[in-house]
Amino acid sequence: SHSSGKHPLVEELLSWFTQNGGWLSPDIQIVYSESQGHHMRALRPTTPEVVTCPLKLTLSSLNLDPDRKEVLPITSPLQQCRGKIPDHILTYLLLIEQRNQGKDSPWHYYIACLPGVASMTTPLWFDEEDVAFLAGTSLAPALKERKVDYQKQWEHAVNVLKEVGVAWADEVDFESLLWAATIFTSRAFISTHILPEIETVPILFPVVDILNHSVTAKVEWDFKPHQSFTLRCLNSSSFTANEELFNNYAPKQNDELLLGYGFCLADNPIEQFALKLAFPPELVQYATQMGLMKPESVPFGMDTSFLQTDPNKEQDFLRAKGHPFGRYKNHVPYFRGVPPYIVHFFFIQTVLSLDISLDDIDVERPGERITLQVLVLLHQALTQRSSALPLIFATEPQNIKQRFAKSYRDGQARIIHAVRSELQSAIDSLLIPANTPLPQRSALLTISNGLAALRAEYPAAFTKFSAGLNKHHLNKHRLNNPQIERTVWTILLVVYAALILTNTDNAGGENSTLLTSLTSTHALPRVEDGIEDAETYTFLDENLDDFLVLEGQGEELGPSDVLDDLGVTFVEAKGEKAFVNGPTENLGVRLLMWGMGVAQAEVLPVVGVEGVEMCLFVGAEEDGEWMYKEIS
Repeated sequence: SHSSGKHPLVEELLSWFTQNGGWLSPDIQIVYSESQGHHMRALRPTTPEVVTCPLKLTLSSLNLDPDRKEVLPITSPLQQCRGKIPDHILTYLLLIEQRNQGKDSPWHYYIACLPGVASMTTPLWFDEEDVAFLAGTSLAPALKERKVDYQKQWEHAVNVLKEVGVAWADEVDFESLLWAATIFTSRAFISTHILPEIETVPILFPVVDILNHSVTAKVEWDFKPHQSFTLRCLNSSSFTANEELFNNYAPKQNDELLLGYGFCLADNPIEQFALKLAFPPELVQYATQMGLMKPESVPFGMDTSFLQTDPNKEQDFLRAKGHPFGRYKNHVPYFRGVPPYIVHFFFIQTVLSLDISLDDIDVERPGERITLQVLVLLHQALTQRSSALPLIFATEPQNIKQRFAKSYRDGQARIIHAVRSELQSAIDSLLIPANTPLPQRSALLTISNGLAALRAEYPAAFTKFSAGLNKHHLNKHRLNNPQIERTVWTILLVVYAALILTNTDNAGGENSTLLTSLTSTHALPRVEDGIEDAETYTFLDENLDDFLVLEGQGEELGPSDVLDDLGVTFVEAKGEKAFVNGPTENLGVRLLMWGMGVAQAEVLPVVGVEGVEMCLFVGAEEDGEWMYKEIS
């Protein structure tokens, strides 16, 4: 009653299978097609039991163990190699040996129906043009490693076979080993359920392994220990004639499906993006010594269970919105697609680089400046990682391998770009469009914003400042040179402060508001605080008059002299804590030091449309509303 798409090999397989205790439902047929190979179809609605394979018919390394009575014992020269060749490689060699024996092998009819090299579609069988579709994915390096590993294992195995005098050692070519490995990764079940007491080995169950995979298939695996494996399809009563039957290998991501089985799902709902960021071991060590790897040091209300795992062994995954596993717990919405371990490490880098003690902050909600730095570092890392995996891959696939590979790489690209653009949106919400007034909210200012604000309020000072930039070739700040951009910001801040201090009638201007915000977090330093960056200080000290002319400067004096004279005339302000309060000595020097300090602390590299720009962060919100806003 088992019709079989006119494939004589299937008739022989089923005859061997049923004569040796196997069972296939009379309502099911095995058919063959070019695209799907052998697969099962229903003839009519049926009972759930589809197929039962006795343990006696299975093929695995257990067949080489004379003490294993429940499987078919065989005599093979491979038995002398046990312990000298890893078990999984020995299993592949056994399959090659049995294939080469032809009709003399007890599994001949089964092996004859296995797919040949020509129909293998896992990445082990990709040529260079196929592999090009994997560029930028984590599967590309994994594939390289796996191939190198198989090559070494094969060379070692052939040497051992020759040492123990196996006559057919020379027949084991590398292609045969890859073929056998692919058969096992794509068709084997693990021994755990049928032989619970032994160490897990992969086992081939003839005929059961003919069903293809579907994530929606409702199946039940019934292992009778030491006896048999029955596969049930739970919706069998509603089968229609010719409907294909599927197994379900449990939810798997596309990299595992592609590497192990040679196919993947176009819209795999559980797809995630594996991210491995190598943090320097000395940073990890230092962070541990500083107590930054304790649960109470984990920021943003994140889950702390990652502290118990080894980051070098565990994989971390980016998750796009709507992932069925949910996303990661985090008070900051746009961090929720990023695994806690990675967010935490950028938090540690931030705390160390800003020289902040955890005792001085609320770790759960660490405030704007820290959150911003973590955001910028994460965004930078994902921008760099995603640049190798553009959203659009222009080449059209020419074969089934390329079609699956493209499906996988496109899915991966969508995830990393989605998470990256969430971070980008958060940054964009802080940026100010060109030529618009500075807002009364937290903002990231580009140098263009800074220059526009100067021009709007002090046109003459802007002209002087621009001339200084030209004279010292600092207008190249568009060339993505962080050091030059930081210097430009330093001079700009000093110029702002000097103009506002010498134009007190203009205290309500937007530059003044900006300055108030910066001076409230950065007090005027003392001369004895010292100068870390002597080179920038010397440049400012010698050349400030190329950028700035103050009222009453005259021929002989420079802007610093005017500020020094002005400083000692200040009177104490009533009430509010003023930036310059009461008579102040060395105001010129101290203002240069202040500008350098602010530029060092508040200017950070932000990846934008124009490449990386050094932006000045001006915090203006007590509760930092922008940090906790959901971004659509």
